[in-house]
Amino acid sequence: MSNLIEKRKKIVKAAMNCRVELIAYARSLVGDYSTAEDVVQQAFLVVFDKFEQFREGSSMLAWCRAIVRIEVFRLRDVERRERTLASRLLDDVITSAYEEFQTERRITEAESWRRSLRYCLKRISERGRGVMRARFVDGLSYQQIAEHLGMKIEAVRKSLYRDKQKLRSCVEAKQRQGS
Repeated sequence: MSNLIEKRKKIVKAAMNCRVELIAYARSLVGDYSTAEDVVQQAFLVVFDKFEQFREGSSMLAWCRAIVRIEVFRLRDVERRERTLASRLLDDVITSAYEEFQTERRITEAESWRRSLRYCLKRISERGRGVMRARFVDGLSYQQIAEHLGMKIEAVRKSLYRDKQKLRSCVEAKQRQGS
């Protein structure tokens, strides 16, 4: 057990002697001194845990640089995941805001169409409104409307056609006016 502790101390000390070179190497990979320090610290923890994997006679600097490179890859993976998560969250917020805007816009447009329809329905004759109400609200057939209102079937058809055309033209005109 004592030999293992001594070996760990010796390897960690040799690794610490490479600190300046390791920070320079890490900085060349990550571009930032503070991040390079963090990577080297993490690499020293790995050296401390995996000291038994070091082969006597091999280069301590080369072994530590390999560990630093692996730690840089891990850091980049974490940053990529965080960036991806942040991007997804941002996309979700933008989509939500856009959908909310579109919903408000649709509600506003629907209300505008309703106002125009109410206005234009007042421009249709009472009899025409009665025919339309019987057909579209009550769901009556042409035959039933004709019997109910005392009209001929062809008169019901013509009335519906003519009044729907008037209504459509009026609503479209009101919408173009912005009312």
